[in-house]
Amino acid sequence: MLKGYKTIIFNAIMTIIMVMNLWGQGGDLPDAESVSSALDAVDAALAAVWGIGNAILRAITDTPIFKSKDEG
Repeated sequence: MLKGYKTIIFNAIMTIIMVMNLWGQGGDLPDAESVSSALDAVDAALAAVWGIGNAILRAITDTPIFKSKDEG
């Protein structure tokens, strides 16, 4: 049903999670050094999950995007 669109959906979900995580830093403002190191750690983790997720989705998706229906 969603052949070819799984990667796009995964990317949209990961982007939403990353934006919500960055906006969810409420409360007292910490110092710049701790914010920088925390964001570096979050970015590294998201990049790893994003890359692994895309590789897995590409491996299980056998239809190119926009070609999910038979053209015959």
